[in-house]
This record gives sequence, structure tokens and C-alpha cells, in this order.
Amino acid sequence: MCEVGDIILIESYKHGNLSLSRHSFVVLSVDAGNIEGLHYDFVCNVLSSFKNEQQRKKKLEFPGNFEIFQKDSEVPKGNKKSGYIKSEQLYYFNNQKTQYTIIGNLHPNALERLFEFIKNLDIPIKDFIDNL
Repeated sequence: MCEVGDIILIESYKHGNLSLSRHSFVVLSVDAGNIEGLHYDFVCNVLSSFKNEQQRKKKLEFPGNFEIFQKDSEVPKGNKKSGYIKSEQLYYFNNQKTQYTIIGNLHPNALERLFEFIKNLDIPIKDFIDNL
């Protein structure tokens, strides 16, 4: 089971009509519940790396993207790059339908900053339930 703050690699997931594979997520909640009548076990945000400084500047123009530095996490086999978390996008997952591997974790202070950032967002939060 994953825990809050874990960085997980999900083998395959859906985003609308798209089927995507092997992407990193940060676990925000492991409190199971229901959304629109569908059961979920955990909630995550997408985590992506910056390819270069130009991409960093472009991605950070979006108000929902939270910058994360390599020093903010422990990912032993990770790519050692800084990146961003799409904090306004909540992905709901069902354990029985989701194959994932825990690859690391955010340090507690980075997780606190992320939660504070989400709490203070001035844009709508989008719920993605395609994986339930």
C-alpha cells in the first residue's frame, strides 16, 4: 500500500480518452471514499521533470504547477531532475485496478509546501475519475 507523500510509478492510466503509461505521481491521500458513486483508494497529482530551463519557465507560467526540486524528494533510482507537480489535477485510483510501484517519497517539508500551495490555489481543481 502506498502512503501520503509517496512517489509512485503507475504502469498505465487513463486521462479522458487517452491511455497513458509509466508516469510518476505523488500520493496526496490514502483515505478511501467514493466520488460520483465510484470507489477510490488513493488520490494523486502528476509529477513531471523539466527537460531544460526553457521548459521550466514555460511550465511554471501555469498557476497550478508547483515546482519541486531534486532535493525535495528521495527517489533512489530516479532521474535526479527538478520538476513540477500539476497540483490542480486530482487523479483518483482504485487499488484493484491500478498497478504501481513505490519509487520514492517527498520530504515532509516539501509535502507541507505542496498542501499549502493547493490550499491557496485560485483556480478550479479538476477531478479525474477515469481510473475507477
